[in-house]
Amino acid sequence: MMKGLVSVSIGAVLILWTATLAAGPVEFHLGGGPSAASLDEINAAITQFNTLIELLNETFEALPEVEGSVETIGRMGSGIALQVGERFLLREHLTLGGTLDMSHTSASTAGTYVSSETSDILIALTCTDVGFIFGGRYDFLNAGLILSADVGIGYHYGTFRQAITFQVPPEFPAAIADLPPEGENRYSGFAPAVEAGLVLSFPLTDWFKVGSSVSYRFLTFTGMTDGQGNSLDLDGNGTPEKIDLGGITVELTFSMLIDLSLEGGKE
Repeated sequence: MMKGLVSVSIGAVLILWTATLAAGPVEFHLGGGPSAASLDEINAAITQFNTLIELLNETFEALPEVEGSVETIGRMGSGIALQVGERFLLREHLTLGGTLDMSHTSASTAGTYVSSETSDILIALTCTDVGFIFGGRYDFLNAGLILSADVGIGYHYGTFRQAITFQVPPEFPAAIADLPPEGENRYSGFAPAVEAGLVLSFPLTDWFKVGSSVSYRFLTFTGMTDGQGNSLDLDGNGTPEKIDLGGITVELTFSMLIDLSLEGGKE
């Protein structure tokens, strides 16, 4: 899988390099902003964890010999996305290029119950992905502001990290089934992606633009594993979770047009 990703990346770089020599003007761009991903199966596991936490909080609130409480975990999916890349002019209003994308999201909670002994609960979950997208942009409206449509396909590498400590005070009156599996681990995998969106940009000069974009991507990791080949099973029910990072991203973008031909300068 790693060889495949390297081959795709090298091929895309060679394509862009060749096109740069042929076309001359190249648009370098970068951007960043908030993102939202589905992560349905991960959030289902978080809901189970929260049910246990709420049960412990309610039980120990009525027991004076136990102090402390634990906040529930927020929904996982909101995060930040960054992108950097370049595009070259294929024909009027149409550009092709490559973009390196990255996104990150996390969720966590921590708390302590103090009784005859100290019981800690710590749950920290993080998900990060990075990928290369090859695609095109078409400018279909230019009236001072430029409205464009983007579409691209690519390949992503993702990681999911978990750190879980779930200690139940001995004063809890009954045994609890389906406790979260404790420990720290890192899972990773590869997956194809499809992205599409709209971009509204404003030229400040003939070579520099600022703008904003709204995009949606389809990206699901179906088989993340750790270094020993074990599949991600966050809730410990024996069924591996899928990492669905499909969702919306809103970014502030900047782009600069540079002519890399022998006679060129900034366009």
